[in-house]
Amino acid sequence: MTLSRYATLGGSVALAALLAACDPADTVPDPQPEPVPAPEQMAEPETGADDVSADLAGEAEPVMDTAINGTDDAGVDAQPEAVMEAGLIESLSEYCGQAFEGEITSPPVELDEAFAGRRLVMHVRECFEDEVRVPFHVGDDHSRTWLITRLDDGRLRLKHDHRHEDGSEDTLTQYGGESIVPPISARVEFPADQFSKDLFEREGIPVSMDNTWIMEVTDTTFVYTLTRPNRLFEVTFDLTNPVDTPPTPWGWEDED
Repeated sequence: MTLSRYATLGGSVALAALLAACDPADTVPDPQPEPVPAPEQMAEPETGADDVSADLAGEAEPVMDTAINGTDDAGVDAQPEAVMEAGLIESLSEYCGQAFEGEITSPPVELDEAFAGRRLVMHVRECFEDEVRVPFHVGDDHSRTWLITRLDDGRLRLKHDHRHEDGSEDTLTQYGGESIVPPISARVEFPADQFSKDLFEREGIPVSMDNTWIMEVTDTTFVYTLTRPNRLFEVTFDLTNPVDTPPTPWGWEDED
């Protein structure tokens, strides 16, 4: 009887212990996600090359927006101003009525003997909207006048008007050329035109058929250049120092 009671009592205690171990209050809770740290506590990410590129791209966006939207940072419309460089006729016309002395600035050669040692003067004598007439005086020789004319398509034409002292035309006259395209600056190249090539061939100087004449106005100079293979002739005139105007070029007295 006693042993049986203790057995029964022991079984009850064991059962109670088992029930206590299985108490829902002591159940292990399900794992919960770790709390996300506040933004100020987050570690700064390492900066790599891609991040730098992204940052630079981000900084450039306001500039792109300004260009696209046409506004500056203050919201004011910002329209680009078109800047047109003055052309050859316009640039020469600024000196209309004035004369300037020049000098040969190409290497001396025998072909230039007619110019060497003589006073060289250009005179911006007559100016029109689409034409400028510039006599080129070589000492007492007043036979040469440069004629620069704007064509209907915007290109420019250069002609060399050569006269004798009595005003009659020289055999070699009205030669020159036309710019390939309408010029966008005060520097223009004039390759020999067909009229000039035919003239040079007829007069026995076919080497001149490859002539290209160049005229350029800078802030301080006017440069006249003749070039072809194995030939360079260049005269540079000082536009900062006007000189006395020379006589009327031969054959143009009626224009006065």
